[in-house]
Amino acid sequence: MRKQVSAALVAIGAIFLLSVFVLGCPPVQDKADELVHQLRDLPTPLPGIAPGNGILPEIERRRREIYRQIRQLGTEALPALQRGLHHDDVRIRRNVALIFNALAGGWVEELRPKLNIASSLPELVAALDDSDSNVRAWSAQAIGGMAPDSIAALPSLIRLINNPDEGSRNSACIALGAFGPAARDALPALRGALSDSSEQVRAFARRAIENIQSH
Repeated sequence: MRKQVSAALVAIGAIFLLSVFVLGCPPVQDKADELVHQLRDLPTPLPGIAPGNGILPEIERRRREIYRQIRQLGTEALPALQRGLHHDDVRIRRNVALIFNALAGGWVEELRPKLNIASSLPELVAALDDSDSNVRAWSAQAIGGMAPDSIAALPSLIRLINNPDEGSRNSACIALGAFGPAARDALPALRGALSDSSEQVRAFARRAIENIQSH
């Protein structure tokens, strides 16, 4: 009888400790949402040149730490990032589109190895119609970074070539070129972009056409 009582007490104690641990740890999605919220205060775009003295500004060290924590969450961070693309605050949308671009490209050290963000494609396609030019541009480049798995976005990228904003047209060409021969349906629109008023757009269009016709 005593052994049974002791075993029961041990079991109850274990359950209590487990409940304290679980309740004391915030759910992963709460943590991810908080990290996405912290992105708001980060400047965009990413700095292009490292400081000459090798010392990163405090805000860039903060960026790297947030990025590291987001990457550590893996695919469990994606739902929060997807929600971030629909946020009312444009600063959050910009930074989320930027980190999606970096996640797809794998060119930020804190976000390596590359993360499979394929489940976020619908939100990234929707972001191509965002009112902010940076959100559109970085979302397009993120889609290109997922190529060829993001081939379903091809019609939306083709439409983006005709956007009034130069940066959006540039990014549409960059993204389409990443698909290579799989983007042959984009060739008429890209050839049309060869007469764009922007020299940069014309250059990116030529490069995209070369990539698509290279095989």
